[in-house]
Amino acid sequence: MVANAATIEQMSASEGIVPQEIELKFALAGWRAEQALQRLSQHPLLRRRKRQQQRLINRYYDTPDGWLRQQRCALRIRAIEPPPGAAGVPSGAARPVRTYEQTLKTAGSGHGALSVRGEWTAPLRRPALDEAALRSTPLAQDPAFDTQVRALQPVHETRCVRTTWVVRSRDGSVVEVALDAGDIRAAGRRAPLLELELELLRGDADALIAMAEALAQHLPLLPARISKAEQAQRLADGTHDAPITARALDLPRAADPACVARAALGDALGQLCDNLALAARSDAPEAIHQARVGWRRWRSLLRLLRPWLPPPPAMQALRPLLDTLGTVRDLDVARTETLAEWGPLYVEDESAHPERVRAVERAQQQLARGAHQARRALRAQLGDPAITAALVACAAWLQQLPAQVDADPDWGIERLARWHARLQRHLRTADPAQPGAAEALHEARLLAKRLRYGSEALSPTLPGRAARRLQRWQRDARGWQTRIGRWRDLLRAAQLLEGPRAAPPSRALAAFLRGAAVAGQRAEIAA
Repeated sequence: MVANAATIEQMSASEGIVPQEIELKFALAGWRAEQALQRLSQHPLLRRRKRQQQRLINRYYDTPDGWLRQQRCALRIRAIEPPPGAAGVPSGAARPVRTYEQTLKTAGSGHGALSVRGEWTAPLRRPALDEAALRSTPLAQDPAFDTQVRALQPVHETRCVRTTWVVRSRDGSVVEVALDAGDIRAAGRRAPLLELELELLRGDADALIAMAEALAQHLPLLPARISKAEQAQRLADGTHDAPITARALDLPRAADPACVARAALGDALGQLCDNLALAARSDAPEAIHQARVGWRRWRSLLRLLRPWLPPPPAMQALRPLLDTLGTVRDLDVARTETLAEWGPLYVEDESAHPERVRAVERAQQQLARGAHQARRALRAQLGDPAITAALVACAAWLQQLPAQVDADPDWGIERLARWHARLQRHLRTADPAQPGAAEALHEARLLAKRLRYGSEALSPTLPGRAARRLQRWQRDARGWQTRIGRWRDLLRAAQLLEGPRAAPPSRALAAFLRGAAVAGQRAEIAA
């Protein structure tokens, strides 16, 4: 038997011994370590407080069959030493003095950037696993404990310089602010590490939120939910720079709106922020796509849950970032999908129409230049605290949602049924012969997205027949979203090529794409 993370938490809770780590984690997208340290040191909350630095070497352990990973646990041995040049370290010392500790962490709970995890730490005299210390954790209740502990071996590690400040509030809360700058090492690969952690040492979690919001006014913080151990595992798997897709939601049957909100909105915000952090260092088109999917899920679920939730934070500050995301996505789709599919159809015969070949090539270059410029603008926006503070506000709002709200048993399916009926009306009334057909189809596509993401979130909470109904709506909505999206992508590519400075060959290609969109639109609706 292999216990899962929830089981481990339950085991420790049943014993009444649940040592916890409560923290908020943030990425600093596009920043250098020196830049982040300087800005933090100058922050009004920190500039007069003593800061400490340590060099941390974290070596993570697991078995060849992934015993701990399957349970969503992380086991590490940490070596702690003063950083180079630290006060009190003799200049001629061959090797700084190290201390060691062993820590087991469980996945725990929490949504978005907040993490509440079980944590068991024991000091070590030397950098070797202490089996006796592990026996005092809930892991020891696994029947395979003895066999698996003997198979534990190092799998990856992180190395960083940690700079910390301790902030004591008037209400008695104590928060540690920690900046980690270094790298992750796994399977012969390395990746940079730069993140900010706020850990609650004493008091209420609201102190973490207040601290995050204060820091976000001066620093471009992106809520982050992937632990260092998970980052190292992704690096080992070759997926460190892979886009983050929506996760399956672990929701109970008959979940109330607050429960659904914490899980579904938390995952949507995480999907958005994780992919924004990736887009800050990667040109992968799918990172932009998944960031926009995260935002669409967030908006759709907010609409679904709005009657039962407090008002969300204002999002106007995010508009420039969202507009740029849309521009980058449009340019990526036009050059990597639309032209790739329709360019050969436009050319027909390369030998007979060399001017069309050149037109497609110039169009690709034009779109690539536009995408490059738009990505530069996006990265500049991700470095602007005035923009990213809105994302921190979303994370803070999510953590402060009520534990439970009253709602009728059919609260969700009733709203989704109304959305489904509206979608059907829009599709029936979208007359391709009328000038407003494109707008009607665009509205239908928005409704299809809302229906799809709402159905995905709620179907796990419903009994069999109702769940199957939502799954059917979800498939239908996805189909309409895809079909209408193809027409929209053709029209958008045409618009991008029809700028005021467009040459006649580009205009001819744009006219071809526009005609293909109209023809496809009419054929699909007629069918």
